[in-house]
Amino acid sequence: MNSPTRIKYLAAVVLAAFALLAPTVSHAAEKKPRTKKHTGTYSTSDGKSGTFENTTTKTKGERQSNTTWTNQDGGTGSRTSDRQRDKATGTGTFSENTTLANGKSATVQGTTKKNEDGTISTEATRTGFNGKTESLATTTTKTENGRTTTGTITNENGKTATINTTATHGDGQANKTTVINGPNGKIAERVVSTTKNSDGSGTRVIEVTKPDGTTETRTEHFTATP
Repeated sequence: MNSPTRIKYLAAVVLAAFALLAPTVSHAAEKKPRTKKHTGTYSTSDGKSGTFENTTTKTKGERQSNTTWTNQDGGTGSRTSDRQRDKATGTGTFSENTTLANGKSATVQGTTKKNEDGTISTEATRTGFNGKTESLATTTTKTENGRTTTGTITNENGKTATINTTATHGDGQANKTTVINGPNGKIAERVVSTTKNSDGSGTRVIEVTKPDGTTETRTEHFTATP
């Protein structure tokens, strides 16, 4: 798996762990599903662009998300995810399926568990667009203004890379940095900076630095849809 694709997969896994760390709203508030919709545009440093639409529905113990996009050539892709958690047992499951405009797809499946010390252990398996699989094991710790995640990624050949993620949020701003150190010593990094306004609109900038030192940037502008 190339570095940008791997980091996108890891981002989804880290979010699944964060679901167990997030506070639980009251039972009464969870009786009615809550749905949020966002639409927007994106552009990349290599001249690509397009539109996207996301719908997220939350019910008691579950979060479902569906994202579709159309690129500058009219090609479409989609990503669906489902995260569930059981507050009583401190466990959860998650799955994600991504289909590209060329028809290739990748899947992620995993489990999460809240430990006695408050950390979250995550185990996941990803089957990539090339049909190859990887396994992931991480531990997520809640901090005063976000979370940190550390762990390992192991491919089919038994080679292992390490992952370190730091996420912070507050005052309408969220930042997340993920660093992967490969078995050959090469490093890849992904930095996500999100600014969100009170009306639900905002901007997200994603910068990926590859092991060879080159960078890719994606800028998204989104609005909330009633």
